[in-house]
Amino acid sequence: MKIIAFITYMVAVAIGYAISWAITVGVLWGIAWCFSIPFSLKIATGIWIVICLVRAMFFRKSGDK
Repeated sequence: MKIIAFITYMVAVAIGYAISWAITVGVLWGIAWCFSIPFSLKIATGIWIVICLVRAMFFRKSGDK
């Protein structure tokens, strides 16, 4: 039963990251389109990774000390 809960949790986390990535890439594409800047999926993904790392480093839950 614990394995099913773990797999369910991991799938939910993966879906959450996929949605986060899609939103970030969409926003960056929109900004690039508005300013006629060439859009790169690699750069957009790199920016998303940096955002995730910054969130992990600076925005922790209040219970974590």
